[in-house]
This record gives sequence, structure tokens and C-alpha cells, in this order.
Amino acid sequence: MAKEWGLSEEQSQALYIDLAAFEGPLDLLLHLIKQMKVDIFDIPIVEITEKYLALIQENQSRNLEVASEYLVMAATLIEIKANMLLPKPEEEEEEVDPRQDLVEQLVNYQNYKRIGHLLEEKQELRAQEYPRQASDLSAYQVVVPLPKGENTTDDLVNALRKMVRRLKDKAPLEKTIQAESYTLQEAFAEIKTAFENKEGEISFFNLLSKKAYQKERIVTLFLALLQLAKQQVLVLEQDDIAEDIRLTKRGEF
Repeated sequence: MAKEWGLSEEQSQALYIDLAAFEGPLDLLLHLIKQMKVDIFDIPIVEITEKYLALIQENQSRNLEVASEYLVMAATLIEIKANMLLPKPEEEEEEVDPRQDLVEQLVNYQNYKRIGHLLEEKQELRAQEYPRQASDLSAYQVVVPLPKGENTTDDLVNALRKMVRRLKDKAPLEKTIQAESYTLQEAFAEIKTAFENKEGEISFFNLLSKKAYQKERIVTLFLALLQLAKQQVLVLEQDDIAEDIRLTKRGEF
């Protein structure tokens, strides 16, 4: 191989580069361009092709496997070299540089490698950081008791369950519930009417006793109260779980 390319044995040894050290033919070409100290936008295609082919044959002479992609690039370089050496037709107005596609590939690959190196550096820096473990702040936790007379949602739900059990002893609840026979809109209207007919606070028990003790009506009225309390239309007060709920009007319906 050294004789074929006019190289001494010492030059051949200096030329030898293992292709396994590169990620592909573009990576190898960038290495040769850097080694030759030439402009990537003005590649001396004759010289770069000769060096590239010499590396391919050197690896083959050492019985090393050369990937097909390196051979494809070798054929591409030979084609570009031939196109640059052939005379251009006189009628061809605009001359197209045969190296253009190769230069674009090399520039894109060079940018890709640069970004890859930056990401690797950031990963290495991030690996040197040790985030602080979450601190136990339970010693600083302050439990704020609810003001007397105010209830949580869980208290109201438990109170509703107990009231249903108490009302069940007075009048049997209907076992069959028809879909949407008593809606939230009707419950809002009934509560509004109750306040229009009476000043001050009203009793939830009294509100329930105006009609039959239907389970759907009790649940719907209770949900309507929670919604009005959330909208700050009503204030709900209860002395104890399962006791009556006093309703006081705060805003407008």
C-alpha cells in the first residue's frame, strides 16, 4: 500500500489511523480538515480525497473491517474530485460547486458535535452537584384551631349522616329515587323562599320538615347549603355534631 501511494514505510505508519476511533466518515473528514488546517468552506478536494483513500486502504491492509459508510463516502469524494477536474461546458451559465452538499453535511455535523460536547459538559457539572435533602419542618408546624361555631366540610358531611339516621326514626325514607326529581336549582329557590318568609336565622331541621323526608331532597338541600356557604351567601353554624344547623343570610342570592 505504501509503495502504491508513493509513501515510505515511516510515512505509512504515521498516516495510520484506526477508523474505530471515529463516529463515521464525516467525523473522519473533520479530523483530516483540522489536521490539514484548511477552510471547511474551501476544501482542497484532491488532497483530502487522497488522504481519505489512503486511510481506508491502510485499515484494509491491516485486515481491519471498514464499515460500508466509509466506502460510500470514498466513492462520493472520488465523484466530487472528478467533477472538479473535468472541464466545465461553456454554455453553463451558473457554476455549481460540486463540494456544496458535502460542505453542508460537514457544517451540520460539526454543529451537532459542538452541541453534544456542551451537553456533556453540563452533564458532568450537574453530576458534581448534590441536592440538599428535604428538611423536616414538623417542629415548626402550627395547628390553628377553628373558631368556635365553624365547621369543616367533614364535620358537615358527618352531621348529615347522623341527621339522616335521626330523621329515619321519625318517617321512613323512600327507597326509590327518581332521577333529577329534585334539582339544585329547586333547592336554591326553596332556601331563598324560606329566608323571604322569615327574618334572621332559620333551622335546617325545620327546612327539612316542610316536606316528606326523601333522601334525595335531604342530600340536594345539603349540597345547596354548602354551595351557598362557599359563595358567602349563607353562614352555617352548628353547636355540635348531629345537632341542628343554623342558617344565617350574609349576601344576596
